[in-house]
Amino acid sequence: MKKLLILFSMVCALSLQTVCGQSVKAWQVGANDIEGRRIMVAPMDNPNNFVELAAEGYLYKGSVPVSENGFYNLISVKGYSQTIMPLYMPKNVSPDINLDFENKSSLLVGADKDNMALAAYSVVYSNANKELWSSNAGSGEVCRNIIKRLVSSADSLVALYDCTTEVKSYLGIWSFISAYDCYSSLPRILRIKPDEMPFRRSDVLPLPHMALNSPLASLFANAPNVVFASLPNKNNLDSALVYLESHYTDAGIVKSVKDNIANRYVSGFNYGTGDFDKGLERLRNATEKYGLDPKYAMDFAKRKATIPGQPFPKNVVLKDTLGNIVDFAQFRGKYVYIDVWASWCVPCIREVPHLQKMERELKNKNVVFVSISADAKENAWKNKMKQLGLHGNQLHNPGNTLCEALNVKGIPFFVIYDPQGNLYMHGAPRPSQGRGVVELLEGLK
Repeated sequence: MKKLLILFSMVCALSLQTVCGQSVKAWQVGANDIEGRRIMVAPMDNPNNFVELAAEGYLYKGSVPVSENGFYNLISVKGYSQTIMPLYMPKNVSPDINLDFENKSSLLVGADKDNMALAAYSVVYSNANKELWSSNAGSGEVCRNIIKRLVSSADSLVALYDCTTEVKSYLGIWSFISAYDCYSSLPRILRIKPDEMPFRRSDVLPLPHMALNSPLASLFANAPNVVFASLPNKNNLDSALVYLESHYTDAGIVKSVKDNIANRYVSGFNYGTGDFDKGLERLRNATEKYGLDPKYAMDFAKRKATIPGQPFPKNVVLKDTLGNIVDFAQFRGKYVYIDVWASWCVPCIREVPHLQKMERELKNKNVVFVSISADAKENAWKNKMKQLGLHGNQLHNPGNTLCEALNVKGIPFFVIYDPQGNLYMHGAPRPSQGRGVVELLEGLK
């Protein structure tokens, strides 16, 4: 161990610099087992702005963007193995990190108390997950104790290491999120139905607003989803927003969950049978009252095209294989059976033989078949067409605006337009459904 520490020993002078208008800090990380290992550091408040440290002997060096709240993720990759570890490095602290990849009890060596507490909880969380998913976790009581331990261990580590307020808050949120995720996994772990849970979530966890009403909660990608899932009447736009604003004050969490609520309202609205105008009015009122992003009301308004009797959406561009723009009006005078598909979609490909057979055998000349690709890349669409030997009206919708306008939640998706170019059936039967869809199309006069 003494030899290891000698190899790890290093001196880090605090070095804050500005690069391209962004504050960065010089990092040095000492490590053993460096062969083939990559180390990256990412500020948690901007995780996409990560930096891979350059290896120099037993040290990894690099300038990392400064995290305003002091929290970072250190990512170690070797082969197919990846380790992610949180670190707390406020602006006035110089990184002084030594990693021991042979130590099973803690990856960190000689770190400050805050980071030793974070490293210790990483081990607690890893062991709890292994225990839960092992054959030893065969009963609800065992699972209950493991999940409770996730929460109590964080409290114990805070006391043991006398953590700062920031790390205490972070560990409280981390323990809640990890315990919440483990509880949500119990149906798969115990092989039971969700309504057969052996104990309630409230038996082991406090209400989410007691743990997640903090600026640090936004550092956890799953936190907004946990808050949203816990909302009573989450499918009721106004009730969900009232509960959110009355129980949460942190601006980051409130903003993210408001986005979840509004997005759920837009994507889940029954445009086919619901009252579109009243639904849009409700969303616009909520936008004004609760400060929702106006884009959700705009997205809702675009989906008017899903209502029977509405014309083919105007903002949808269709192109043929030569790149020419095709006006949907050219199909006027006939019913149009549209197949929305993509080259990467396996269920779409399975429908092709059924669609081709139906197109060959359908006797009703008042029906025309059109296939519209939602592929992001034109070449992928053309290559798959050639591979499958597709023919007839094969069109491409750049930007996939048709799926957005018709609120398509999955492909393949089939829709029928009438001879006047208005929506006749949203979510028409698939060709593989057999005689029923044939009789439907034969009856269109």
